[in-house]
Amino acid sequence: MSASRRFDTRAYRAPRPQPWLIHALTPIARHGILGALMKLRRIELPAGDVARLRAAVNLHTSAFMGPNHPEFTTDWMLDKHLSTLVSPLMAHWASYEIVNASPLAQRFWLANNLIANAPGGDGRGYSVRWALRGHGVLLHPEGTATWQAERIGALLPGLIEMTAEAAAAVPQRAAFAVPVLWKLRFIGDAGDALAREIALIERELRLPASSGALEARFAALHGALLEQQCERLQLPAPPCDPRAPGRAYFAAQGAAITAIRARLEQRYGALDAELARAQHQLRKAFRERTAQEPDAVQLDRMLLAELQRLSGCDPALYDKPTLTQEQMAERLKHIRSAVVTRGTRNALHNLFPVAVAPRDVAIRVPEPIAVPAAAAGDKAACGALLAELRQRMQATLNELLAEQATAVAPYRRANLLSSLG
Repeated sequence: MSASRRFDTRAYRAPRPQPWLIHALTPIARHGILGALMKLRRIELPAGDVARLRAAVNLHTSAFMGPNHPEFTTDWMLDKHLSTLVSPLMAHWASYEIVNASPLAQRFWLANNLIANAPGGDGRGYSVRWALRGHGVLLHPEGTATWQAERIGALLPGLIEMTAEAAAAVPQRAAFAVPVLWKLRFIGDAGDALAREIALIERELRLPASSGALEARFAALHGALLEQQCERLQLPAPPCDPRAPGRAYFAAQGAAITAIRARLEQRYGALDAELARAQHQLRKAFRERTAQEPDAVQLDRMLLAELQRLSGCDPALYDKPTLTQEQMAERLKHIRSAVVTRGTRNALHNLFPVAVAPRDVAIRVPEPIAVPAAAAGDKAACGALLAELRQRMQATLNELLAEQATAVAPYRRANLLSSLG
């Protein structure tokens, strides 16, 4: 059997950080990826926030940083940028599908101190040990990229639990859960770039080419895609005209979500109401059943991916009379990452989702949470701390949105998907 066939993408391997490589890649991440690909022109991080970050993440503390996760590669590179300010050798959690993509990729990412979230691995143990050395560990408590920039999703408990474990291991050493928030904003009018993105998605998915104003094309794309996905996944046809979804769109989307959850629950039992936790339930079940039912599990994976995509377009966020161009962009990028996947070009785009237009980013660091040793193993205590972490993150995000409101207002567009008129 060849070496490539023996390679197990789900096997955990401990990171082997190489400081020279980590330092060498810092300018590439900042200027090559954030600057050129993600079109980030300015990073705004006030001195007071830097001071809070350095007070919590240093050689005398055990720190676990938890940023929000509205995008994919942009977030990853901002993570690296922040780590260079306080702890260049910080460990970063990442999907095992990325870390273990191939033997060569695995060696590269482990040398960059990435921790693969491989099932059954020692990522938690490594994280606690590394944090106790004072280098810090970064993981996104929302789990996967949400493609939502205005709301903090449900948080997974790992960050708080590992901070508590570090506190219990060395009680005299301060242990912090460190929330970090950022909000990206286009510099000027991105309307033409958004229209080009819609045209590309329509071509790739062989959807009818829309025309007219940006807001009409945005609505038509969503309606046509919902109809196409329902047919592809054998779901009931959505009760709306894909050419003019209008006020029926969110009702039709809700019906599709209900149908998907019913199909998955029929096979795997009741799912958690929180999607982040439900997807962890399902992925575990998929791994257990893949060998026996490969075709059925493949369809179930497609259903879960569509559930994630549709749930991302939450009416609480997007059923509004108007949308910002940033909201429109995040919906389009979510669509591309979820369903525009064929071919090398699209695979590369989804790994490095190039921004449609130049942007800047505002970063804030709320007050870190000092986690006591007594919280280790105490589910109630950890749950309360997790709720506090989410509250601090959302409150700070709300402040950022208020700060940017005047700048984004001139570029708002009518939302023809809205049921509110």
